[in-house]
Amino acid sequence: MNIKNTKIPKNEYINLVIRIIVGFVFIITGISKIVEPAQFAREITNYDMMFLPLINLMAIILPWLEIVTGFLFVFGVRIKANTILLAAMILMFNFAITVAWARGLDINCGCYSNVAEQTVGFAKLAENFAMLIGLAFVFLFPNNKLSLEYFVLSESRIKQI
Repeated sequence: MNIKNTKIPKNEYINLVIRIIVGFVFIITGISKIVEPAQFAREITNYDMMFLPLINLMAIILPWLEIVTGFLFVFGVRIKANTILLAAMILMFNFAITVAWARGLDINCGCYSNVAEQTVGFAKLAENFAMLIGLAFVFLFPNNKLSLEYFVLSESRIKQI
């Protein structure tokens, strides 16, 4: 049985729900880091994996990247490109979490900064892998009917007729 012939991948609502869930996770985490950039910089420092001069730069750029990518993903703008960006960030986070966990560090992952504390470990990796599965679904079965990009393109096509 070919999975692309089943009805589930063609359902645009599943695609939209995944976009909303994953996108809002990134929007919320990004906003929580922007509110307290110094705290987020300390949380990055706790991993002891990055050169000190890069930590402040990362603490400033990463939250904005999370917010912008999250919004674009939710609204359905360049879905495949944003799926790749979100997956790359999650893979980067998972690498850092796995290394910290393997080193026995009992630290806050820094994911939600001041909103909720979550230590590095299996629970955080499982949450991230669940989001990766959702991103893989959106990437492999792109259904953009419920997206801003589809709406704008449809409107411009109507005007041309």
